[in-house]
Amino acid sequence: MGALSLDWFEPAMQGAVSIPLALDRVLCIEESKLHFTRCLRAALCNPVPHGQDRIAALAHDIKLLQQTFQHRLGILAIDRPQAWFRHSSTAERGPFAVSVFEEPVFARFDECRAVAVRHLLPELWRNRQVTCSDYDPALSLWGRLLQLNRRLEQINQLPSPFADVRLDELPEAVPDELQSPALHKFGSQIAQRIKTCQRELDHCYEQLWSRSESFLYALHIQYLSNKARQQQKQHQEPKSQSRQGARQQPPPPPRSHVPPIIGEAMRFMEFQQLPNFDDLRQRYRVMAHRLHPDRGGSEDRFKQLTQHYKSLLQHLEES
Repeated sequence: MGALSLDWFEPAMQGAVSIPLALDRVLCIEESKLHFTRCLRAALCNPVPHGQDRIAALAHDIKLLQQTFQHRLGILAIDRPQAWFRHSSTAERGPFAVSVFEEPVFARFDECRAVAVRHLLPELWRNRQVTCSDYDPALSLWGRLLQLNRRLEQINQLPSPFADVRLDELPEAVPDELQSPALHKFGSQIAQRIKTCQRELDHCYEQLWSRSESFLYALHIQYLSNKARQQQKQHQEPKSQSRQGARQQPPPPPRSHVPPIIGEAMRFMEFQQLPNFDDLRQRYRVMAHRLHPDRGGSEDRFKQLTQHYKSLLQHLEES
């Protein structure tokens, strides 16, 4: 009786009111099985003869990206923007050859857009997009990471009429009429491989984002500093021409009261008084080099530095 319960012919015959209707049900089930198998093949199989399946090819590219981050992210300096926007000139390090991607971390963009890029990159990642109308990562490590994220989503999502079936939810996502012990085992293996790729991609994103966020903040403060200097220069030139010999006004007294969160940030970053943009950028750069986990620092202290830096930056922008 156990073998009969798996008989592909039996479910269609049950409850049939006529022979034609019963046979039509059998054909419909078999066509669904065939179409489902074709959808799986389209999602998983490489069209190149004798090539890796799509999940294996994706896993290989993720591994290369991990190697790239391991060899390149640790040597990127926050205060050297050119290092983030140029191709790598070395594909081998140490006594053994190591394959790494040579794209720059970022495609070129103006430093005034650092804040916009900082908000857009997580959005692209969450939405599994490669580009948007406001920012195009193009040929960069960020672009490659987003492409791999998109590739994984394309593999994971089956085409119509099985668009509600995701491979990482197999075998439970298989329609009841298509279930079988062999498909259950196959689906479990595929789901595990998809989830492994997703975990490794998530780790790659966390690595790249933790380094990039610090750089984008530094780039933004550099832009604000340059802008403040230009505005100060523009105001000083006409003033010096129209007030030659005039008595200089004394500088405003230092602020005697600052919000508690700003005072805490100033103590952490070792400021005796509220800094200007240049001093804040310089102090952040020095402390980031000393506290970054990739350089032997404390991860908790580095996170505190980033938060205090954000607080001071926002306070300077608003004042």
